[in-house]
Amino acid sequence: MINRALVIKMLLLIGHVYIWSSCNSYTEERVDKREKLLLNKKRLSVEKINKETTNVGIFTNHNYGTSHSFTYKLSIQPEGIHWDGGSGEPKHLLFCNDTIYIHYFKEKRIQIEYTDSIDSVMKTKYHFEIREVFQKHIDERYFFKIFGEDFWIDITPEDYAYRKEFCKEYDIPNDGELLLKSNLKD
Repeated sequence: MINRALVIKMLLLIGHVYIWSSCNSYTEERVDKREKLLLNKKRLSVEKINKETTNVGIFTNHNYGTSHSFTYKLSIQPEGIHWDGGSGEPKHLLFCNDTIYIHYFKEKRIQIEYTDSIDSVMKTKYHFEIREVFQKHIDERYFFKIFGEDFWIDITPEDYAYRKEFCKEYDIPNDGELLLKSNLKD
């Protein structure tokens, strides 16, 4: 049989470890808004929400780490066009006669499966890569843009590059947190 005193000691030990390693999370959120009047008389509003979460031990006051995340949203007036890119970072807007295009960077989680050389078992590991994304705005709203919907669809980089020759491209104000490896300098 299991000794009752041993069980109590083990539970107390587990309780102490839990209490001393428990954390409080503190989240700080900052909103940065920028306005830009474009040469085509359209107003671009860019909103970036920075969020920092810090985990601090309840009793030890030890900082167990801080994580940083951000989200971007933009709107184009007077058309009432909105883009919510989540953790994507917008880089350029392309205004054409038919619609608007956007170019942005996003982090993509890449899964790699490999065979472990020691025990020949399939394993998985992950890493993040910065990817370029190109989208086209589709506006199916009608009756003073009250009814219907508008949305963004992905397009190919080649389609964006082709349209760039005939349309006007504008830089979007951003903090440059996401960069392609080809743009990084040593």
